[in-house]
Amino acid sequence: MLDDFCLEQNIVYKTLINSVKNNKYSHAYLIETNGYSKGLNLAIAFAKYLLCPNSYSNNENCSNCSQCMNIDKNEFIELKIIDPEGQWIKKSQLEELQDVFSKKSVVGNKKVYIINKAEKLNAASSNSLLKFLEEPEEGIIAILICENMYQLLSTIVSRCQVLSLKNKMNLDNLSTKDRLAHYLSNNKEDIENFISSEESIVKIEKVIEFIKYYEENHSNTLIYINKLWNEYFKEKTDIYNAFTMMLLFYKDVLNLKLGKVIEIYTDYVNDVNIIEEKNNLDEITSKINVIMDLREKIKFNINSNLLMDKLIIELGRCDTK
Repeated sequence: MLDDFCLEQNIVYKTLINSVKNNKYSHAYLIETNGYSKGLNLAIAFAKYLLCPNSYSNNENCSNCSQCMNIDKNEFIELKIIDPEGQWIKKSQLEELQDVFSKKSVVGNKKVYIINKAEKLNAASSNSLLKFLEEPEEGIIAILICENMYQLLSTIVSRCQVLSLKNKMNLDNLSTKDRLAHYLSNNKEDIENFISSEESIVKIEKVIEFIKYYEENHSNTLIYINKLWNEYFKEKTDIYNAFTMMLLFYKDVLNLKLGKVIEIYTDYVNDVNIIEEKNNLDEITSKINVIMDLREKIKFNINSNLLMDKLIIELGRCDTK
């Protein structure tokens, strides 16, 4: 139940409890797990709280009612949990959800759907979800779960209340390489491989070199894109990870601009400072959105040369100076 997260996730817990108590809950939530392993458990606990006729948040009060038991067995009609089918969450899954939820509620006055691993939404399913979020029906509540919000289209994020969970792992004393390893993957073997590989530092520094060169030379970067990028990032996975590293770099630039702590690139504070001084707040957020949106296209075998050309052109449109 939701009270189980009172200590581990006290800020998010209080936010969710108060939203229901004050009848001011959102039509859509995005739970950003940040490596916290029990994001789905928390989402289900929140769904139970939303759907409970007595608004109970712990087992002692509800005495394990049949409704919660059916939710645990994934048999409660007013709660749907969507997981990826294979590699992606498919458009057909969203269409089926919308069809089921178009019917009148059988129990209570709320329906909840949880999209687990929302970063697995492809272009078609993302657009289908957007239509659902853009025209929310009363009593239908969405809960999306992903590792970090920059894995999703900005148009989806903007329609959700974002709840960032605390990672129980302490990253305070870790290097930038170690921190990036935990952001790039949840898989223990992948994390260890990234940390142990000597190429990881090279790739991190090449991403930063590309950013710095672009910020200094803008569209002229197109002339040198092979030496700056294509020689180092060839495979789809490498390109995707490089875009994620770029995204997280600009996120740290944004943190600095907002007076917050640099989260990832703690070993490259001077580089973050240089880019922060070259951009205003609107430019930084626009660049984050460009990188995030183009990163999605990597999943669909887009030509890497065309991708980088488009990135440089789109970043140029963000610059107002």
